[in-house]
Amino acid sequence: MNAMLMNELSKLSIEERLALIDDLWDSIDSELDAGPIPQEIAKMLNDRAEALARDPNQKKYSLQEIAARRNVKL
Repeated sequence: MNAMLMNELSKLSIEERLALIDDLWDSIDSELDAGPIPQEIAKMLNDRAEALARDPNQKKYSLQEIAARRNVKL
């Protein structure tokens, strides 16, 4: 690990370093759970992004609006 980074980390309190460890672990855990996106889903998302780029005035929905329409609790 970079010596300068280690030097800066050593200036943190024990509580701050433990919190950093928790944050790092959470970020690793969430990346491991995410897994790769199936090709057909990636293509669909790309197609939709391209359609939106062609017509930026079309209606956009927030995640909360979509969830509410589907009766899904976030």
